[in-house]
Amino acid sequence: MMFITINTGCEFMCFLAAFIFLIKDKDTAWKLFIPYLLLTCLVEVTGVYMRKVAHVPNYNLYNAFLLVECGITGYTFYSLYKPFKNTGKWLITWYVIFIATYLAELVMTHFKAFVSITATVMSVVFVLASLYYYYLKLMDENFDRLAFSAPFWWVSGSLFFYFGSTTCNIFFDYLSSLKPINNQLSIRYYIFILLNITLYSFWTYAFLCRYLRRKSSS
Repeated sequence: MMFITINTGCEFMCFLAAFIFLIKDKDTAWKLFIPYLLLTCLVEVTGVYMRKVAHVPNYNLYNAFLLVECGITGYTFYSLYKPFKNTGKWLITWYVIFIATYLAELVMTHFKAFVSITATVMSVVFVLASLYYYYLKLMDENFDRLAFSAPFWWVSGSLFFYFGSTTCNIFFDYLSSLKPINNQLSIRYYIFILLNITLYSFWTYAFLCRYLRRKSSS
């Protein structure tokens, strides 16, 4: 039962939604969410096992997963920009900057800590990427019902999550100094639970919108 948490539950439900709604999707960016979310679930469960059962650090696990997260999320933004603008060079530039920052921080920490600076940089970039998508959408002359727009809801979930993550990282020391609410769990922990619920709820709805759009088109 220790492996069943709010985070793992949200991730698994989102994975099921991706599998059901995107299994027949022909767009690579969307279909990649099936293996990506499955991997997310496995990483989260493994992380809980390492921390609560094996009692060993799990930062290397999340360091490795950050590479996948950056790759999938960056590629998805690139795919969403395609109808408006070709950002292939931007994507490659971002990957180079990310890898350079990632490797530099690993060396600085002697491979013995989570790459928090790299994660913060990534979060800031994805917040800016989300805002840029809104700008492109605002400038677009084609009508789109945002209530049923899969890209809009996917980007909105990402914006809430990465903006919240960035804010928590900036105020990490302050949040850590606050008195735990319950069971010695910090306020920061509960904030990330809320961010995860928001992210995976928005993504689940985005997958449903993607499915309904595909069904209506066929």
